[in-house]
This record gives sequence, C-alpha cells and structure tokens, in this order.
Amino acid sequence: MPERDLKPYALVLSCIFAAAFLAGAFAPPPARQEVTRIFRFVDGTYRDLAGGTLFLLILANNVIGSFLTLLFGLFLGIVPVMSVASNGLILGVLCRQAGETQGYAKAALAVLPHGIFEIPALLIAASYGLRLGAAVLRLARRKESTPIGPRLLHAVRRYFVVVFPLLVLAAAIETALLLAVS
Repeated sequence: MPERDLKPYALVLSCIFAAAFLAGAFAPPPARQEVTRIFRFVDGTYRDLAGGTLFLLILANNVIGSFLTLLFGLFLGIVPVMSVASNGLILGVLCRQAGETQGYAKAALAVLPHGIFEIPALLIAASYGLRLGAAVLRLARRKESTPIGPRLLHAVRRYFVVVFPLLVLAAAIETALLLAVS
C-alpha cells in the first residue's frame, strides 16, 4: 500500500468488497442469471475486436471507472464504497456462475488476472477517494482546516504512479486471455 494513513480505508473497502463478493456468490439463482445475462451482453461487444483496440477499450474502461471513483470520493466517499461493493457483487455472481458451469478451478483461473492487478488498483483508487471524502466531511464539521486541493492533487498523482500502471498490466493480461480463448 502506498501510504500508511491509506491502510484503514483500504482495509474497510477490502472488507466491503469481500462481503459483496460473498453476497454475489450466494445470491438467489434468478439474480445471478440476470447479472450473468447483462455481463454476457456487455462482454459480447469486446469479442470481435482486434488486439490493440481491445486493449485500449479495456484500459479506457478501467481507467475512467477507477479515476471517477477516486474523484467522486469527494462526495463524502459514497461513490468509492458503492463502486467497490458493486464490483465485488458482480465478481461474486460471475465466479459462482462460472464455477457451476465450468468448474471452480477454471473459474478461479479466469478471475486471477483481476485479483492480481485490477482489484487492487480499484481498491487503491477507492481508498484515495474514501480518504478524500472523509477529509471533506472533517472540513464540513470544522474538525480540520487543511484544504482539499493539495490532498486531491496528491491523490491524483498517486493514482498515475500506482493505479494506472496496475491497470495497464491488467488490461494487457485480460486482452491476451480474451484473444487466446476467441
């Protein structure tokens, strides 16, 4: 983790992600089937793309989503929490569905690239967002007087030093895997 004072936020968000993952994995079958249907529809748009286009589309999607998660943390940290929870829930559903249809070992292998690079990148970006939201709340309650601007600038700089490279690696691996199976 990049900074010590970020760890509590990362821990809270990791717990939320894990709880949401379990909720998705144990969701009722109709809910799991609906999430899987939506995912397949979205996933289908990626299938016929060339390698470079696919890579850029995956990277752009992940960068935009994680960067907005960080920025919208300024709104009291609500968006980072919701982003982490929804990603955990969807991943839990998809893992369960893949486990039941293809076997749990194969499902775990499919999730591995996300678990190594993409999920940590999301958790780090969301942690910065949640920390910004907590700072805004402390400012609003007059518990702190440090301006948000320098904190936001620091978070954005750390995003491009830590999160962005992880997302590039994740997009490269995901692209290679998608091209290998198609």
